[in-house]
Amino acid sequence: MTSQKFGGDWTAKKLNFFTSYLDAYLIALQNQKFKKIYIDAFAGTGEIETSDGEAYLAGSAKRALSAERRFDHYYFIESDESKASELEHMIDTEFPHLKRFTTVYRGDANEKLGKIINDIDWRFSRGLLFLDPYATQVDWATLECVAVTKSIDVWYLFPFSALNRMLPKNGKYGSWENTIDRLLGDNSWRTEFYKKDPQVSLFDLGLVDGDEDEERLVKDASPEHIKEYLISRLKTIFPCVSNNPRIFKNSKNSPMFLFCFAISNESVAAQRLALRIADHILKNK
Repeated sequence: MTSQKFGGDWTAKKLNFFTSYLDAYLIALQNQKFKKIYIDAFAGTGEIETSDGEAYLAGSAKRALSAERRFDHYYFIESDESKASELEHMIDTEFPHLKRFTTVYRGDANEKLGKIINDIDWRFSRGLLFLDPYATQVDWATLECVAVTKSIDVWYLFPFSALNRMLPKNGKYGSWENTIDRLLGDNSWRTEFYKKDPQVSLFDLGLVDGDEDEERLVKDASPEHIKEYLISRLKTIFPCVSNNPRIFKNSKNSPMFLFCFAISNESVAAQRLALRIADHILKNK
């Protein structure tokens, strides 16, 4: 099998966090009558080589299939044809006993995830979703679709650095605004992350050349600010969201991703249990 090459030491941490929750999730639901569903929207091949060449890791798909307790069905989505084929080969050779409980979809994660959600009766099912995109592939509308089920716990690796790059310091974000709207769900980020430049002079305002309506903006988006804003946005659609997402940084100590946890279940008891497990993992591992 060909391993994918990306990430760094934070990749192992991310996978360990998720696996810890997955194991606890299956224990918590072991005596429940609900059908247990696992969904991996960016499944890859099942193997990962970190980009620094320092480690070979079992990916999320392989870890889910390897868990001591099992789900009733596993859904994997992979847009790359060759990676999807390798994933299927891995399932055939390493987990033949689970093959009839697995479905591998090829295509866009947003589209296929929508299909999976629509095909399942969530009144009698509970799901665990792993959203691990490479960049800005997850649409906000997809998160809304997940939240509506009221039955799925979701771990979302939000593309922190990608968003930050699309927010230029000079406020000229025009070429990126549609992408950011799609990623964050509306245009409130425009006033959240940009303020009028307090240092503007008459010359800067364009009064010299008659362009007095031009307004200069400055970026106001620290890592903590972006984190708090994203959590607040997630809380507009999910009834329960962890306030302790983990920021993963690269070797230069720059924030790369924000690992978030959200619960769509409206049961206070279910929220309390899931949040206790997730927060313990996020704070202590």
